[in-house]
Amino acid sequence: MNGDAVERLMNVILQMQINLAHITETFQQQTAEVRQQLEVIFEEEKKVLDGCLNGIDERLTECSAVVEDYKKHYAELSAMSDRLRRLGTEPISLPVGLPADRVEGVVAWRLRELRAQGKI
Repeated sequence: MNGDAVERLMNVILQMQINLAHITETFQQQTAEVRQQLEVIFEEEKKVLDGCLNGIDERLTECSAVVEDYKKHYAELSAMSDRLRRLGTEPISLPVGLPADRVEGVVAWRLRELRAQGKI
C-alpha cells in the first residue's frame, strides 16, 4: 500500500469513528427522552392507582356506615316483629341478618354471596 492509500483509509476510519460517535450521541439523547417520557407515564399511572385506592377507601367507609345502619334498622325491625307477635299476629320473617358484627366479616360474607350468585 502506498502512502495515499493509507491516508485515504485513515480518513475513512476517522469519518466512521465520527459517524459512530454521532450515532452514539443521538442514541443516548433518544434514550434519555424515552426515559423521561416513561417516567411521566409512570407518574400518571401512579396517580390513577392512588385515585383507585382512594375510591376503594371511600366506598369502604360508606359501606361501614351502611353496615351500622343495617344493624340498627334490623334491631328495630326485630323488636317490632316481637311486639307484633305478642299482639297475636302471625310470625313475619325478617330480612337476612348480618352474620358478623364487624364490617370486615360483613364485606367478606357479601363478597362470597355475590360470587355464588355470579354477580362478581
